Amino acid sequence: MESTGVAGQTSLSKPMTRRELFRNKKVLGVAAVVILALVYLVYSGVQSTAMYYLTVDELLAQGNTAPGEQMRISGTVLEGTVQSEPKSMTLRFTAAGESNTVPVVYKGVVPDSFKPGAEVVLEGKLTPAGTFEANTLLAKCPTKYVPVP
Repeated sequence: MESTGVAGQTSLSKPMTRRELFRNKKVLGVAAVVILALVYLVYSGVQSTAMYYLTVDELLAQGNTAPGEQMRISGTVLEGTVQSEPKSMTLRFTAAGESNTVPVVYKGVVPDSFKPGAEVVLEGKLTPAGTFEANTLLAKCPTKYVPVP
């Protein structure tokens, strides 16, 4: 049974005209272009900022292909290798993997959690001489909180 509205008119919709169909297709096309543009922007943003980090062992296993490339590495600061030059804000230390080590030079502000034995993530480049020149130093926090007595 059809429902009646005002003055006995039926609520059945009439077929769309060509102009209305064209207008709807135009709106759908614009919406599709906007959605595709947003998807592209998100994808390209993630690709440019996503950087996997290598361990010290993986870095040194690459051999001569690694020098000069911007990369991120992870390692442990070796005890007794930390040398700080406060005037130039330069920090020198050795980062260790499971079986290899690499000397590191970093210029900048040192995180409070940086200390010998700490895990670090470094961004920078490996020089042909085999030194990793870091422009970013991140010290990982321990997985278990132990209060200082």
